Amino acid sequence: MLISTYRQAPSILELSNETLIGRAPSIGATAPIVGVSDRYSFVPTIQAVNFLRDAGWLPVMCGESRVNLPGRAGYQKHLIRLSRPDLLVNGHRMDLLLYNSHDRGCSFRLVAGIFRFVCSNGLVVGDTFASYRHRHVGFSPDAFIDSAARIDGRIGRIASVIGDWQAVELTPDERGVFAMAAHQAIYPPALPAPGQIVDPLSDTAPIEPRQLLTARRYDDHNKADLWTAYNTIQENAIKGGLRGRATTGRRTSTRAVKSIDKDLRINQALWTLTSKMAELKGRLPRAA
Repeated sequence: MLISTYRQAPSILELSNETLIGRAPSIGATAPIVGVSDRYSFVPTIQAVNFLRDAGWLPVMCGESRVNLPGRAGYQKHLIRLSRPDLLVNGHRMDLLLYNSHDRGCSFRLVAGIFRFVCSNGLVVGDTFASYRHRHVGFSPDAFIDSAARIDGRIGRIASVIGDWQAVELTPDERGVFAMAAHQAIYPPALPAPGQIVDPLSDTAPIEPRQLLTARRYDDHNKADLWTAYNTIQENAIKGGLRGRATTGRRTSTRAVKSIDKDLRINQALWTLTSKMAELKGRLPRAA
């Protein structure tokens, strides 16, 4: 379950190591799960957090995956979102996301993120230039810190995307196509049985594509730019609350995404779709 400490103001509430471990105990693991290889280099997540603290990144949010097997509890995948007070751009904050686990399920991973204050929306950058993995086998602290520095050096490019996408105006038809593509990414159709034809919009999806464009804030209602459409769709997908119908026909509401893996998958898929839409509209990201 993800635990947020964000407030709708450009300020940062840093979480101490004790608070991080209290909210997501797997962050405080002092050894890996039983059965790892002799080549496995155990690096406590807290140590990685301290590396990033030294580089100016402060932890502001944490969470961990739910586990079904008791033996994995305390070692499962966890997420820490970090930020810097100096990286504020037009109502947005540039963040850094740290993923890890100690059950052989996940290597160290650093990914860039964006936080939109007006809607307490935590976005994840999907481009490969802002994502780095570090295996536990042969882990190098220097390479890990260098990855954070590389993302730091690309913040200007990431921030410029906000302005680029705000300048892209979408027609009603284009917004509809964008929502349909996002809908398929959020609710991928099940794999068909041999000879079966599956509707690409998936009968199992509880809502229609157009509902993803439902603005939650008054200021977003009359905006037709790509950045607003992207934020609206992302927020609706992650926070849920849209009314629809289950496969049984019963009225239901979409649920908020609590899974770390699903949150990352949806966020990165939507970033990629938005990048493609910007490209089709002739608005490519500026060079770094």
